[in-house]
Amino acid sequence: MKHALRTLTLALVASTLGSASAQQRVELDFWTFYLSPKFDDYIKGVIADFERQNPTIKVNYIDKQGTLEQEFITSVSLGSVPDVVNLWVESTQKAADSGLLTDMGAAVGPGLRNLYYPNSLSNFTIGGKVYGLPWYASFNAGVMAYNNDLIKKAGVTALPKTTAQMAAFARQVKTRTGAYGWAPAIKDPQGGTFLGVFVGEGLPILRGTQAAFNTPAHARLLQTYIDLYRADVIPQDLLRKEAFQLSQELYTQGKLATIIGGPQALNRIKDNNKAIYAASQVTMAPIGAGKTEAGGGMSLVVPKASSHPKEALLFARFMTNRANQVAFAKIVPVVPTAAGSDRDPYFTQIRSSKDPIERATGMIAANGANLKTAVPPLKNPTDMFKAFDDNIEAAFLGRKTAQQALADAATAWNNMK
Repeated sequence: MKHALRTLTLALVASTLGSASAQQRVELDFWTFYLSPKFDDYIKGVIADFERQNPTIKVNYIDKQGTLEQEFITSVSLGSVPDVVNLWVESTQKAADSGLLTDMGAAVGPGLRNLYYPNSLSNFTIGGKVYGLPWYASFNAGVMAYNNDLIKKAGVTALPKTTAQMAAFARQVKTRTGAYGWAPAIKDPQGGTFLGVFVGEGLPILRGTQAAFNTPAHARLLQTYIDLYRADVIPQDLLRKEAFQLSQELYTQGKLATIIGGPQALNRIKDNNKAIYAASQVTMAPIGAGKTEAGGGMSLVVPKASSHPKEALLFARFMTNRANQVAFAKIVPVVPTAAGSDRDPYFTQIRSSKDPIERATGMIAANGANLKTAVPPLKNPTDMFKAFDDNIEAAFLGRKTAQQALADAATAWNNMK
């Protein structure tokens, strides 16, 4: 009897311990980049939904901001990596090249290709393998807002649909109104901006590891912009100020007829000059011959060293699913990258809105399938961008010909091995 009672007691203890073990919560550390505190309600709301559906998983949300990339590298060396990390195109490539990331294609399986737009997946594909689940993205151009009063004053009857048509449009606006028609991004602080101009027109940047922009076609395109700059058809401050900031300033003052960007470009205008906002209308931004809608994108990655890779992948997929991406795009005008987001009824509805911000939001959200990173990730971007930008500036200032500037930049690139 005593033996039987002891056996039963041990069985009950074992059962209790097994049940407790089964219910023990797995904790995931989720690092984001510059999302807190502005988007805390959204992020924490998605996490709460996930935890309700997965009661054995707890997610710790940590926003690392400017220190994220370095802290991630340090965490690997210390053996205390987060489980899900918000990276971007360049940082995803660097982490993948260093062997730090889970192959998402192998982890998710063939169905991965159906979950996100192909272009977005390609942004995080390195060596034929997908290392990041596409999250939210943004266009460099996206939409073009225009001051209809200035457009009418300039006698413009048809808005430009291509970047090639923008040159003639800008000349007409400047001649007839004194205002600028266009403030293209030619040299911005983030570096290598004019490379995006080349890609937009279908001109290559690299062939293998060699610079491919030292050609007569590239030089002719660069010279087109140089001519506009020297004739004061485009603002002289474009070599000194970030184009998006300058565009907002000039457009708000009624000194620029168009502003190219996302809906966020219109928020400050609405606050600072209601009359110009009221005169503003929105259309899709002119597109280059390369038919590329350039932009940037964010990913969610799972480090190889995660202690809970299965649960981490489950959460990363949940955070980036279509419903949650669309919900985020309703809060802030980002571009959803989950396949089918463009068909959401909300975006269909606001595309026909008379309000410029609403209309622009609907237009860019519906165009996510066409978004792709313009400049491929580079091995040494800081030095390569500087060499390129220094030569581009020299060409604009007349210190070098367009062809010589590109030849010198290409030589510098090819020596950076």
